[in-house]
Amino acid sequence: EMFEFLEANETSRPVVIRTNTLKAHRRELAEALTGRGVSLEPLAEWSKVGLKIFESNVPIGATPEYLAGYYMLQSASSFAPVL
Repeated sequence: EMFEFLEANETSRPVVIRTNTLKAHRRELAEALTGRGVSLEPLAEWSKVGLKIFESNVPIGATPEYLAGYYMLQSASSFAPVL
């Protein structure tokens, strides 16, 4: 069990973004980011605003959508309190 625990600590967490629903819809944001070369999918069925990022050709924190406030980088665990 110890080796499994240590190996689990070595894996990186997925990058997750939260859509700012005052400025954008998740589907439209996903389409825009996919057009910029971002590989993503909806976070989970329980989240209507989260997107999980797998790969990106551009820095996620420097896209025009990010700079315009359409989304923010946020851990998936921080979505739980608002459920």
